[in-house]
Amino acid sequence: MGSNSYFSNSYQDARQLFLISAEKAGATINSHVHPTEKDVDGRDLAIDVALLGPKDADVILMCVSGTHGPEGYCGSAAQIQSLSDGTLSKLPKGVAVVFIHALNPFGFAYMTRFNENNVDLNRNWVDFSNIPKTHKIYPDLNAVLPPTDSFTENQFSETVGKMARLSNLHSGFEIENALSAGQYEFADGLGYGGCKREWSSKILEQIVRSFQSPIRHIAYLDWHSLIRSGMDDFVYLSFNRPGGQLIDRCKNWWGAHNVDPKKVAAKWDQGLGREGGRPDRYGIVMWGVQDCARPAMDVAGGVVEFTDEPVNTFQEKVLGLRASLLSRYFVHTRDITSERGKKLYAESRELWCPTRTAWQTKTLARAQDIFTKTLNGATDWAAENVAVCDE
Repeated sequence: MGSNSYFSNSYQDARQLFLISAEKAGATINSHVHPTEKDVDGRDLAIDVALLGPKDADVILMCVSGTHGPEGYCGSAAQIQSLSDGTLSKLPKGVAVVFIHALNPFGFAYMTRFNENNVDLNRNWVDFSNIPKTHKIYPDLNAVLPPTDSFTENQFSETVGKMARLSNLHSGFEIENALSAGQYEFADGLGYGGCKREWSSKILEQIVRSFQSPIRHIAYLDWHSLIRSGMDDFVYLSFNRPGGQLIDRCKNWWGAHNVDPKKVAAKWDQGLGREGGRPDRYGIVMWGVQDCARPAMDVAGGVVEFTDEPVNTFQEKVLGLRASLLSRYFVHTRDITSERGKKLYAESRELWCPTRTAWQTKTLARAQDIFTKTLNGATDWAAENVAVCDE
């Protein structure tokens, strides 16, 4: 199977290819079917879990795709590649691997970063009895968004113009921070983290809590896309404590220069065409995994972002906003079958996961290297036979 054949044209195609690949690899498969949502043709949406390796492993490599819906096109392809290329034919001693396919199956199927409730799952892991305060300028930004059930070029142009006028009052970083850090007040807005733990998050908690002794360590690899910082340089986002033992492991796996906060901030700026560094974040999935795993297990790792060429023109710089607004539109209309819906769906696919053969080939070559390095890191971790880190 060639590398480009790992990419699918729909959620259902990706799901079937993942399940077939997992079965061929000898994995134990468990599927969590969404209790209320179906795809546009009435078919099941599910989080599929494939486990390879011994139940008495010391380290489990946990590989996630599709947290942000259509970013699952890239993540799914990377997972299918790892299941199919022979890497896992003989796992190292003390290591097991679990693949979580399509953490947000609704978003994957309907081409939206958000889930069925307009919730960003990567902002959903907060204490809902003490939610973070809404960024002071977010209400002004929310006020200029178009209606949730409509997306026209005129509306988009008007929104961009209003955002540009707000940028005269606030820095690009401050606007990005307010839009993407996470907010818990405007349910129809952007970056909404929800008002309760979502179904996908509950399933993830169930999966993590199913890991039993003697598992002590989780090597965490969460595939995301699409930061425009250059095809030769993925963006590595570790959410371990700076200066701690666990982030040192990430540096050993992926290279200290890749995990270095200053370099990550520079890549982020390049990808967005502005200055200010990496925005704040609330409710990150990895932090949820850490909370569910403690105190019996520790977690090292983070997000790896697939990349594309840098932004240059003003039109390119607003692609992120366009992708988010299209996501919001698809949540509220589920319009992916009308002629206009199909056109917007195809555009969104390119914004989240380009279909260019050269891009896909190069991306999966890098993904294979990153997965192998993470697996090697998990192998070393198991060989060290160290206690759980309580940082």
